[in-house]
Amino acid sequence: MPNDDDDKTKQTEGATLEEKLAAAEAEAEKWKTLSRQNEQRAKDNADKAKKFDEHEEANRTELEKAQARADAAEKAIAERDAKDAAVTLRDEVATAKGFADRQISATALRGATREELEAHADELLALVPAPAAGPSADGQGQVGQQIGEGEMSADDVVTAATTR
Repeated sequence: MPNDDDDKTKQTEGATLEEKLAAAEAEAEKWKTLSRQNEQRAKDNADKAKKFDEHEEANRTELEKAQARADAAEKAIAERDAKDAAVTLRDEVATAKGFADRQISATALRGATREELEAHADELLALVPAPAAGPSADGQGQVGQQIGEGEMSADDVVTAATTR
């Protein structure tokens, strides 16, 4: 298949100078038209590309906003779970050490690990004295029963209680 430029060269070899000039002007006009068409397509494509980029940026911004909200929610959940775990651990240590017997609140414990909480619990227990043993219930009868023989009467109980 012969080259188009070779064909044009052969056609213009026998032509006069005016014909060659007219052919060159026609060729130049053809290329100007094609160039203008390409420029117009480039402008159209540039406008479409700009709109596409703006749309992508808007979507990316929404996605980033959603991602930021999700990250914040995950962080809040993790913090809440850590706080709940710390409260549970503190309550377990307080129960194991018998804080209820000495009327010490579990919230008095300080520390981040079980070992730190147990060490602090031991310090608190050393500072707070053990409660005094209450009087024995021997000879006081059963709850809900009448006071029997050899046991204190209601008046005796009141007298004993007020004399202390």
